[in-house]
Amino acid sequence: MNLLTAIMLMAALLTLAPVAALCSPSGLGQSVALNKLVTPNGDHRNDAFVFRCYNPRDAVVEARIYDLAGREIAQMRLRSVGTADYFHNYEWDPNAGGHHPGGIYIYQIRLENKVYKGTITVIR
Repeated sequence: MNLLTAIMLMAALLTLAPVAALCSPSGLGQSVALNKLVTPNGDHRNDAFVFRCYNPRDAVVEARIYDLAGREIAQMRLRSVGTADYFHNYEWDPNAGGHHPGGIYIYQIRLENKVYKGTITVIR
């Protein structure tokens, strides 16, 4: 890397650093799936899928569950809101709104311009 390229790269990093700080989640403000293996057997342990969403601006969140064919089968419900830490917990219970069989499902959570997606395994 020549000197001019290094200077340009450093200038770009310094210019974009404030923007990156607003866009990227910190270790304290990270949205994550809390459990991806769901065993809805009524023992109150992993009976539902929970996604913990960091939402400091209280933006609209779309949280949906799809089957492997791409059909929307459920919308996740807001379970709790952390007023002090800006975390909102969204939940999907495979036994609510119709009994969904064991298998693999896809979650998709939209928060502002960020989309979180992944798979959930329901074990019966």
